[in-house]
Amino acid sequence: MRDILNVFKFEFMTVLRRRSFILGLILVPLIPSLLLGVLNLINQDESQSVEEVIIQEVGSPLPIGVVDQANVIKEYPEWLTQGRLVPLESEADAREKTAAGQLQGFYVIEPDYLETGNMRFIKPQISMITELLQQDVLKDLINYNLLGADQERFMRFMNPANFTFEYLNPETADTRDQSNAGTYWVPYAVTMFFYMIIVISSGLMLSAVTKDKENKTIEILLTSARPLHLFIGKILAFGLLSLLQMVVWFGTLVLLVDMGKTSLPFLQNISIPTSVLWASVPFYIAGFLLYGSLMAGMGAVAPNLREGNQSTFVLSLPLIFTILSINQLIETPFSSFTTFMTLFPFTSPVVMLTRLSVGPVPAWQLIASIALLVSTVLIVIHGVANLFSSQYLLSGQKIKIGLFLRTVFIGHPRA
Repeated sequence: MRDILNVFKFEFMTVLRRRSFILGLILVPLIPSLLLGVLNLINQDESQSVEEVIIQEVGSPLPIGVVDQANVIKEYPEWLTQGRLVPLESEADAREKTAAGQLQGFYVIEPDYLETGNMRFIKPQISMITELLQQDVLKDLINYNLLGADQERFMRFMNPANFTFEYLNPETADTRDQSNAGTYWVPYAVTMFFYMIIVISSGLMLSAVTKDKENKTIEILLTSARPLHLFIGKILAFGLLSLLQMVVWFGTLVLLVDMGKTSLPFLQNISIPTSVLWASVPFYIAGFLLYGSLMAGMGAVAPNLREGNQSTFVLSLPLIFTILSINQLIETPFSSFTTFMTLFPFTSPVVMLTRLSVGPVPAWQLIASIALLVSTVLIVIHGVANLFSSQYLLSGQKIKIGLFLRTVFIGHPRA
């Protein structure tokens, strides 16, 4: 136990003091935080916000004239126009009143409107917002008159149907709001975040072991600690460091999403479910122990870092497949394929968090997923322990993927 503790302290403090680790821990959350702060300052310092401009344009006391040369508008009901559109007899009269400052501008409905839909808008200056908003009012006014100036018929035309939805099985139905952008982008962001951080953190184990072999540090460590104690100390140290990194980064992401809703309107309908927050720690720890142990084992048998990195592609295939399947996982969260990916130990650390960001997951799947994942972690740790022996750590033999996988999952006597 003392050897494990000594290795843990050595590895933990060595990495914690590295400038690259400190900068990564601080800068990754700091940069988006600064950008959000700059956006807030800009919004506070603007002389006119977008909302103020719209209010100013729409609240202008001047109406817009309508010269109906096609004779399609019979009535100008106050409840629809609210005095913003007024009829005029001729284009000359409209030009005169606009020049005199009595109108913001005027529309001319062409004589062939019923055949072509053509009309013109004449204005004295650029007023884009007014033009866009009043166009909708004029279209509604024309539709109202084309429907016989019948208010009930017009209201039904504007709202032709109200749909309600029922599901054959509400427990497994996808009841998400498909019009909300967060329905897709929140699970997508959660998937990419945990994929990247598991890959990055587990890669540190490969780098640590192979570098110790290349610079002969492993020979010194083996004189004072057993290979198994060396492995356990390293995995615990890097596990704690990676957990610290994940909590800081993910916590900052959650806070930025919450704080950014005031300055970034597209974030207003986006929120990270509480279930993802509490599940992120156990599933991330298990995911790191699984892939970190495999990477450590690869580092034990790899003669150098370059060959170790080339061989990690096979170990990372389940996570890569998860990213390739991300659309299907998000769009069909209750399918057999997604359920399998949720339970499969080599994809569940990421897919379970994806599922939880989509919506509730059945309790039996949560229990089965964590049970299978923990069992696989124990098997892999026991198998990788077989590779942490002088036979592998001090040798310079080339990697044999078949031997590696057979030793981890089936067993191989240690030297």
